[in-house]
Amino acid sequence: MLKGLAQWGQELYWTRIGDQRLGLAPPGSRDPGLLRSGSTPCLLTVLRLAAHQERGRRSDSDLAAALVRAGRLALAVELVRSGAGRSGPEEDLVHLVRTAGEAGDLDGARALAESLTDRALRDSALVARIPAVARAGDHEGAAGLARTVRYPHNWPRAWAGLAKAVADGGDLPAALGYAARAVECAGAGAGAESGRVLVTAMEIAYAAGDHVLAGVFADRVEELVRREGRKGTGQRAFLVAVLAFEARNGDLDRLDAVLRSVARAAAAKAAEEAEAAAAGSRERDADPDVLCLTIRARPSPHFDARIVPELLEAVAESADRDVALALADRAEELLRPDAGFEGFEGFALREAVTLLLARHGQVERATALADRIVDPDLRAARKAGVVEALARSGDTDRAEALAHALADRRARSRALMAVVGELARRGDTARAEALVPAIPDRWGRGEALADVVGALARQGEPERAEDLAHTIPHGRARARALAALVERSEPARARRLAARAVFLGGWATVLDDLEEIAPGGIVAIADEVMSRRRARTPGTGGGATAGTAPVPPGRRP
Repeated sequence: MLKGLAQWGQELYWTRIGDQRLGLAPPGSRDPGLLRSGSTPCLLTVLRLAAHQERGRRSDSDLAAALVRAGRLALAVELVRSGAGRSGPEEDLVHLVRTAGEAGDLDGARALAESLTDRALRDSALVARIPAVARAGDHEGAAGLARTVRYPHNWPRAWAGLAKAVADGGDLPAALGYAARAVECAGAGAGAESGRVLVTAMEIAYAAGDHVLAGVFADRVEELVRREGRKGTGQRAFLVAVLAFEARNGDLDRLDAVLRSVARAAAAKAAEEAEAAAAGSRERDADPDVLCLTIRARPSPHFDARIVPELLEAVAESADRDVALALADRAEELLRPDAGFEGFEGFALREAVTLLLARHGQVERATALADRIVDPDLRAARKAGVVEALARSGDTDRAEALAHALADRRARSRALMAVVGELARRGDTARAEALVPAIPDRWGRGEALADVVGALARQGEPERAEDLAHTIPHGRARARALAALVERSEPARARRLAARAVFLGGWATVLDDLEEIAPGGIVAIADEVMSRRRARTPGTGGGATAGTAPVPPGRRP
């Protein structure tokens, strides 16, 4: 394992590596002369100069989505098509159809969908349009679109998307009818869409008051997973969703049945390993000229043991305390030494139980579980996770005390960062800022300050927040903090902050707020990106990719 990965955790570790790789902020990045006036033309110039800093398909997708939200669908299509040398531009166009529908541009979504010449892509784009039409209030029109979907494998997704959109609009009886149609189209298949459709139908039926029908749909999800066994074809996540839904409503009957199955599977595995070891010993002692065969009965299918830790993670933040502790009690039974729940699955379960207990204030039980870990790095990481969960529960005093007690420098940094973040989120900025110097890691102190910066901005102290942001040492971390101030600042200040964030971290850091503070900023970036591509590839004219036709003109200004 990479050094420090366990203690920091995946997300913080890789963010830290990326920020350190880009280095500290240049000395002049705090210069008040940088875009002092906060004028729009100056910010547009900064954006054009920085257009080359972001590369890759994800950057293109983010920029294209921002263009669509800004009402520039045709330019977004042109941007996606200008990257036709990479794989997957046609699928990106289907995503643009969905984004345009979500942004309310139903005509643009229809025009783009109809411009796709590949039948499969056009069918997928039609499915993507249906929820947007339903959200606009045209339920019959959306149902009519669902009936025109060409390929049977898309039918369940089309009707389920319609059902969810109608349910979100409050028409539960109609939504339940569409959900039943989706389940009918899914049939008895075992594809990923079957589980997703059944979970959606269960939630809608329960919301509509038909708990019996909701139970029927849940039973079908369970049957899908039973058929799947431990092959791992993707249905496990949907049973986790069903169990979490029922647990939040206080129904643990199905969970108890799953736990019994998991316990039997673990016991059977332990017995099989013991028998194999005994058989091996007998074979070593036996006559070498005699061939011995051991025939074992085919085991009955059991649920995948990974369901249990995934369920605990799913309900940690949403279940009430009584339900959470009942789940923890049941899960701890599987951790008994004689239960046979070992290896990676046992490690994942122990982690999930520990964090669930900490999230609901059971620090002593959580710490006792963490102390059983032999590896010192993993033990320190688990205790840092306990502090994070405890801080999220609101008990910042005990969380801070536990964080200070951690001997591992990285784990203590991570734990104290979590406490600072929670204090800032709750508005206690003075205490949060005072705690930052106790964080051993330099990058960690800067990242924690970013949480304080955001809290000060929410409290109406933009100048204090900006001054604090400029004390963050690493360039990209400071850029994120400055970008967080943009949406809470008056226009001229917002443009000045955005320019500094772009200077330090690239245009992607301010993309979400750019069109509001600098109309035309997103277009400026896109034009610069495409002009650079045309310069690198002489003779290209931004034409349509294979499988598409030009979008009808008139959308781009």
